[in-house]
Amino acid sequence: MVQGAHTDPRPLLGMRRLEPQAAGEGLFLAKLQPSSLGWALDPFLQVDWFRMRLPFFPPHPHAGFSAVTFMLPQSPGGLINRDSLGSRNRINPGDLHWTEAARGIVHEEVPQVDGVDCLGLQIFVNLPSQHKLAAPAIHHVDRADVPVVQFPGATVHCYVGDLDDVKAALTTRTASALWSVELNENAVVNLPLPPSWMVHILVTAGALRIGDSLLGEGGVAGYAAGTALEIRAATDGASLVVLAGLPLAEPIAVSGPFVMNDAAQLVDAKRRYASGEMGFLEAS
Repeated sequence: MVQGAHTDPRPLLGMRRLEPQAAGEGLFLAKLQPSSLGWALDPFLQVDWFRMRLPFFPPHPHAGFSAVTFMLPQSPGGLINRDSLGSRNRINPGDLHWTEAARGIVHEEVPQVDGVDCLGLQIFVNLPSQHKLAAPAIHHVDRADVPVVQFPGATVHCYVGDLDDVKAALTTRTASALWSVELNENAVVNLPLPPSWMVHILVTAGALRIGDSLLGEGGVAGYAAGTALEIRAATDGASLVVLAGLPLAEPIAVSGPFVMNDAAQLVDAKRRYASGEMGFLEAS
């Protein structure tokens, strides 16, 4: 157990259970977004829990935020990510691929093997205004290279965001954390996070006990600012993903795959894409 301050527990914003919906042939999605949750995700824009077995998304642009793919460790298959910078990465189960689109990039993700389920999270992370026009950057983290922190009954993989004195695998332009956590049956762990950060927990297997309720697979719990984040597994243990970050509290202007601060920036993003400034990518 992590011994952190417990005098200011994080208020629970709410809990939701997400059910995947058919989004097209070979693709099921369950979306986490403020309109469905009832509370803010800032600095996260949206999280898609996906199951994809066939190529679905042709090459497409992003600008003004980071498009992040986390393949769940239990996923039967993995993805291949290609982009207009010339990168090509295999995203295997347990891997993280972080695309800081910034001023613009074109990418594509397809299953490594058609017909094999790929289970994961697609996370859209907003970029602070001062980084929205920076050069795009690609960060890929293999699960084998992720620092691991062990606590009694709990294992934490620190992809993004340091945990105590353990430095995470990746530091990003958005102050945030992404941890993969495995809990034994009835285990309890208290994870230290900056008090001003918002926190979301997504249960990917098993169940958590939150107050008098159980939050099972496909469930999400949101927490407001505070110091203590207590996570308690139910009788069968649990696997989960912790998403946390400092709210940017900045204006947001959205048009399709572009997330900027105002309408004029959106117009310029569309111009950059149309003119080829974000690069080109042929479909696989």
